[in-house]
Order: sequence, then C-alpha cells, then structure tokens
Amino acid sequence: MKRWRVVTWGLLALSCLTLTGGGCATGEAGAWGRVALYEGFDPKTLNPGGAADYTILVPLSELFYDRVTARRFDSLATFEDPALREFFRSDEAFADYYAAFAEALTRANFESNRPTAVELDSMVRTGPTRVRVTVRFQGENALPLRWWSTRTQREDVWDFQDGRWWILPGKV
Repeated sequence: MKRWRVVTWGLLALSCLTLTGGGCATGEAGAWGRVALYEGFDPKTLNPGGAADYTILVPLSELFYDRVTARRFDSLATFEDPALREFFRSDEAFADYYAAFAEALTRANFESNRPTAVELDSMVRTGPTRVRVTVRFQGENALPLRWWSTRTQREDVWDFQDGRWWILPGKV
C-alpha cells in the first residue's frame, strides 16, 4: 500500500513539473518572436520571387535555441548532438560556433555553462539570403554570493542556401 502511494505521488509531482516547467526556455519572453524587432522582411511571408523562405526562420531558430538551452553546453553530449550539428554546413563550422558560444557562457559566468532561458531580440535582413539573429541568454550566476542571474547576448548569422537555412559561425 505504501509503495503505491509513493508511485502515485511521484507521478503527480512529475506531471505538475511537466505542466508548469515545460516552457522554461521561453519563460520570460512569452511566445518566441512575439516581441522581437524585424527589419527588412516580414517573417510571415513566403517572400515570393525572393531568394529565401522567411516563414520557416522564426520556428527554426526557436527549435535551435531551445535545443541549446535544454542542457549543459560545454559537455561531450552537447558537442556530439546530431540535432545541433544539422544547422551547420560542416563539422568545422559547428566546432567554431561551439567554441565561441562556450567561451561566451564562461565569460558571462553561467553556472555549469547552462543557459536556462533564451529570448529572441531581433532579426535583421543583412543581404538577399542573410539574416542577423540577436538573442539573449539568461541563466544562474556561477560566481559566489551572486544570487542574481547572469545573461549574455549573441548575434548569429543565418544564411539561406540550397533550399535551407544554415548558421554561419563567427570567427573564434
């Protein structure tokens, strides 16, 4: 009888955690992109006659950045995650992005190099097939006696080539 109660309470706690914490990556920002600034294009249009399909960029970027905040970033499991690598043209491009982002999280003193929330700040068209995406990451502060959170901002360039969007890493 006691074992049944423990299992029931465990399942109840798990379901409550799932219902209340399922959207932690977009907790502060609300719906992804709702408060973002868009310059040079309308993300809801098919861009007829244009070189890039902007309708998929907002949900695709949400998918990528939610995946980044789903775990500790400077771990072997994250580095070898095939779902993250799909956004880059080559392994070298992913390695460059990974190194730069891990260093930015370390410099901003993210606890365990793990962002807990991400907010889309802006998307700016910089060329016929390029968009600069600015996002803000927030997480727990790793410095002693700092109870407040820490944050960092990142600008990524997304490029539409061969019928899909790719992230172009910056220089390390």
